Formats: sequence, structure tokens, C-alpha cells
Amino acid sequence: MGIKGLSSYIQARSEKCLEDFKLHNSKIVIDGSNLLHFLYLACPKQNACFGGDYNIFCDYVREIFRLLKKCNINAIVVFDGGMDVGDRKQKTRLLRAKQKIVASIKVKPSNQHRMSVLPLLLKIAFLTVLKEFNVEIVQCQYEADGDIASLARGLKCPVVSNDSDFYVMDVVVIPLSLMELTGAVKCDDGFAIQCKIFYMANFLKFIGHEDASIFPLMGTLLGNDYADKRLFENIFSQIHLPKSKSMNDQHRKLQGVLEWLKGQTVEEAIDRILMFVKKIHHIEVEVAIRTSLNAYEDENNGQMNSVIDLRGKVVTSLMQEGLPEWFCNLYADADIPPWVLEVMLSHKMPYQSQVEAVGSSNSFCCCSDLLKAIALIFWDSQIDCQLRTLWRKNSELVFKNLTISRLDFLVTLPGLSSVGAMTLQERQELLFDTILEKNIGRVLELPTKWQLVFATVIHWIRHSHCRVRSYHVDGLVVGLIYLSMVEPRIGRVRSLKRLENNSNKAKDDSSVDYVNMAKNTFKLQEIAARMLSHDINFDRDIVHVLAEFQATFYFVHTLNRVLDSGLPCASPSDFYWGTFIYNAVCLFKGYDRLSLAEKLFSGTTSVLFKTFQQYTEIVYELAPSNLMNWVPHGPNKPKKRTKKPKEKPTTTEQTSSSSEEDSTVNDNDVELVGNRFKLLTFT
Repeated sequence: MGIKGLSSYIQARSEKCLEDFKLHNSKIVIDGSNLLHFLYLACPKQNACFGGDYNIFCDYVREIFRLLKKCNINAIVVFDGGMDVGDRKQKTRLLRAKQKIVASIKVKPSNQHRMSVLPLLLKIAFLTVLKEFNVEIVQCQYEADGDIASLARGLKCPVVSNDSDFYVMDVVVIPLSLMELTGAVKCDDGFAIQCKIFYMANFLKFIGHEDASIFPLMGTLLGNDYADKRLFENIFSQIHLPKSKSMNDQHRKLQGVLEWLKGQTVEEAIDRILMFVKKIHHIEVEVAIRTSLNAYEDENNGQMNSVIDLRGKVVTSLMQEGLPEWFCNLYADADIPPWVLEVMLSHKMPYQSQVEAVGSSNSFCCCSDLLKAIALIFWDSQIDCQLRTLWRKNSELVFKNLTISRLDFLVTLPGLSSVGAMTLQERQELLFDTILEKNIGRVLELPTKWQLVFATVIHWIRHSHCRVRSYHVDGLVVGLIYLSMVEPRIGRVRSLKRLENNSNKAKDDSSVDYVNMAKNTFKLQEIAARMLSHDINFDRDIVHVLAEFQATFYFVHTLNRVLDSGLPCASPSDFYWGTFIYNAVCLFKGYDRLSLAEKLFSGTTSVLFKTFQQYTEIVYELAPSNLMNWVPHGPNKPKKRTKKPKEKPTTTEQTSSSSEEDSTVNDNDVELVGNRFKLLTFT
């Protein structure tokens, strides 16, 4: 939820508000969503503009959890859920969705380190690593802040998060950004992580307040997810704000509010606030205040003594909604994404974001049939239904109604209550028949962990709204082979000199083919230096086509979890390296595919080349013939800049760029979220 400016205010005064602390031999409760965002933004040597370097991110996460293990720190990770009580955060969610759209269509090599764009499959990859380390995980039904605080109180351990809400709760807090995660320090009985720790008593002493009861009101006045700060702008004209040049405007407001609230009860403060608000806004302002205070009160009560208690609470609550126990357990273990609850209980699908090309149709259009299948399984309805979704149309956020009918599917989709009675074989057959429309070819000849990945590739090719060509598929397969066969054999090599040494050592060894491929594809691991300064060399269309693949895998993975098919599926970190795949696609776009593959894999006798042939042949047997309808253009050359036309395109020209999406959406089904009057139906 967040209190704007509070974290930075406290950290700027860390000497008085925080204490140095060595964390070891302890349990900690971690805000999972916060941790995911923080680690992704902190992870070095990855490129956000290509859709996700999941392997690099997962290696970084492994380093962090090895460090925790070394210091004997038992981490419990708690994730937010998919339901919003009373739609209290609807406006905030819409605002964040708009911000995601802007970032996803503007991110490029030269600005990617300033843009916060999380790859679509990041949480799937993250959870894979957590389960490798046997980390205890719980996914809540609603926002997790209150449950995190309750669990930390019961276990008498710190909360680890950058969320400022925890500063006004009755818990001990370790700011995630102030943990030294680069290495451990020695202590009396082993190793520890150096960090800062927050105790409410220290903060109260510093600001001169006797208790924390007034803090939720402070958060409300400064603006949070439940109350718009614009409602309270007039109040700040009545509050004395410090004139210190060392403080920004938000910190000045925060300190002014703290001083103004001294010696007042909550009710007294509310009465004074309403004195400065016009009478016509009294009800609106008081409702906003009470709603926000109730949210804080809900989150600041209760105590849970174990993870079992928290998981039991989630499962029990979901079973009361009529969901089967097996499904509730999967959800609580974070095997089911949280938006599934919103689809099932509210018939709404929140916005999903990834790097895209603004003029192309939403990357999720190609797999909307899979989303419909998931919804039908939950609803178990024989009549047509509507799913209210948020989509990107050009640079706008729109509401789109998806009509869902069982007549759209070649297979008979069971209701969720019937899935539990099916055998694993029946569930797996249903899974593949749904994804591949009863035409699965030789997909089942592949290793088990790759079957869903290649089913995704085939669905993507068949349903793409862009032009998938063989060079997209070949680049994807080369990336998969490198991550799944070459790196496990020779390790992560980041130096060409080291590769040369390994190549000399491997001449008489069975690893020679693997080392040679790493050597031949070494340049594919890095972003081209020219692209960092000349954005014109960044082919966003390639990234968009690959984004369609990721969107398809996202729903395939979810459908597999919903059906609980028992079919193992590779983590995104095992097959998707965005930078490598982008460069490989550009390379295959310039040359004959088999001649290039022969060079990359050092000959046709290589086991890697044979694997490439096997995998691609299985795909091409089921793909449309136009996959090969292109002519290699030779090596890539730097693009020349062309002058932009002075005249602005007409409305007709602007609209035509998204004709593919318009063909799937009726005018009556789309509402621009930017229209403030349309928002009235969602408040």
C-alpha cells in the first residue's frame, strides 16, 4: 500500500531511526512481491529490453539464497493474492497499468536501466529457485501485508521489505535495500548479513510521539493506495511546513504532518481535517479516511504462530468460496497465479505487461483462446459468459469484453469440480488437445520437460497476429539448446579468452562440440555496443513476436497448473535468454537456416546439430507453410537514420496500424480507460 516518502525519510535519518544489525541464526518473513521487484532491479548484467534474461536473474537469486543459508537464516516468503476487498485499489491498479504500458512500449537499449519493466515469466522463474532451496512459500488471497505482519509477530522475527506500510505496524522491520547482500561478515557463531533494523520505539522517540496510533492517519493524509492525496491538498496550507533546503517537498509535508498530529487522538484529528474541507466534500473525504484506517487496522491485528497456520487460513477461506481442497492447496503454495482468483470470482482479468511494439496488436491476442479455456474450467457454465479484461491498444489502456463459449473449442472442457476426478493421463490428454486443437503430431516424442514448451511454440506459430517466420523459431531453439545442453556441460563462461583455453583443452574430449558452440555463439550473449547509442538498430518487431511466445507460454503454464496434470515443465530460465535469442533471431534472419546451424554447431555430425534438427522438424511438421516464406538478406548492417516527415499522420493512418487487433474487437467491447467518465463504473 505504501506511505509516500516515509521509507526515504527514515533512511535519510538512519542514525537516529535505525540500528546496525547482524542478521543470522534467525527466521525472517519476506514480502515476496517486494523481494521479486527488488532483486530484479538489482540484478546486474541483464537486459530488460529483450523481454527477459531469466537465466541471469535466477543465478543472481541463487546467490542471495546461498548467502541466507550460509548465515543460517530461515526465510519465509509470503506473496500478495489476487483479490482486492471492495475494489478499494481499483484506481491505483489502473494507474499502474497505464504506467506499465508506457514503460513497455518505450523501453529500449539506451534507457532500459531507467525503466522498470518486469518480464512476464519472472515470477514463474523466481518460484522455481525458491523451491530449489526448499523455501517456505505462502500465497495469500488478498494483499499480504497484514498476514506478513501477523506471522512476524507470532514468530517474533523481523519483516524484510521496502514497503513503508510496515513502519506503522507493530513489527520489527529490516529494509531490504539496506541489507548488504554482496557477502557475509564473520560473527561470534558463524556468518551474518550486515543490515539496518527498525524499531518503532526508536522512531517514536525521535519524532516525539508517545504511541503509533496516529500513523495510519498520517499515511492517509500523505496519500496511499486507498486514499487520493489530492483530497487533502488544502490541509497543507493550514499546516506549518519546515523550510529546510535539505528536504524535498514530500519530506517537508511528512514532517509537517507529524508535528501537526502531536497531542491529538485520531478522532480529534479527523474532526480538524474536516474543518478545512468544503462541506460538499465532507462525506467523500471521511469515507476515504475511514476506508484507509480500516485497511491499516485490519493489517495491524492478529498473530500467527506458524506458516501452517497462515496456509491453513488461505485454504479454508478459498474452500468457503466453493473451491476444491486440492486446488486451494496449489494456490496457497503459489503454483496458481493470483489473477486466477479474480477471473473466477469477479470475471475480471487484470492487465499483464511485457515489452511490445506500440503499432502491433497486444501480444496476448494470440493466446486469448487459452485464457478463455481457463475461465471456462472455473465457471463450469453451459451458457456464453463475458470476461472483463484490460488490454493495450496502441499506447492506450482499454477495457475489452471477451465472450466465452464452449462452442469455440474442439474439446469438452470440464468444470473445476470434475478435474479432481480425472486421471493424470486424462488431464494430460486434455491439456495437449486444448493447446494444439487435437493435432499434436510428434510432440510427445520430445523429452517430457520440453513437451509443453514446444506445444507453446506450435500454438504461437498457428495463432500469431504477427508474422512468425522460421528464423524466430530457430533462434528460440538455439537459445534453448545452449541453456539446456551447453551451459550445464561447460558452465557459465563470460570470457572469450577462457573459452579459447577450454577449446584447446577439449580437443580430444567429448566436450569439444559444446565448447565450440559456446565459442561460436559468444557474441550472442551481449547487447551490441552500437545498439546502446543508436536505438534505430533495435528491432522492436522481433521482440514483439517473441513476446507473443512468452504470452502463450504464460497461459499454457497456468492451464497446466489449473489442471494439475502432473506434467513437469521447464523453468523459463532453462530455455529463455532474451538477449541471446534476440541476437540469434537476427543472425538466422540473414542466412540459410541449415547452413548457419551447421556453422554454429561445428558440423552436421554434432549431437547439438542433430538435436536442433529433431526439435525444429517436430515444429515445422505442424506449422503453416508460410513459416518459410522469406528470403535471407545477408549480414545485418547498421540502419541509416531517415528524416521524419513533418506532417503528422492522419487519424485514419494512426488507426490502420492496429488493424489486426481491431479485427478481433468490436467498438462496443472496448472502452478507453483514459476516459475519466468510464472509470465511474469501476468505483
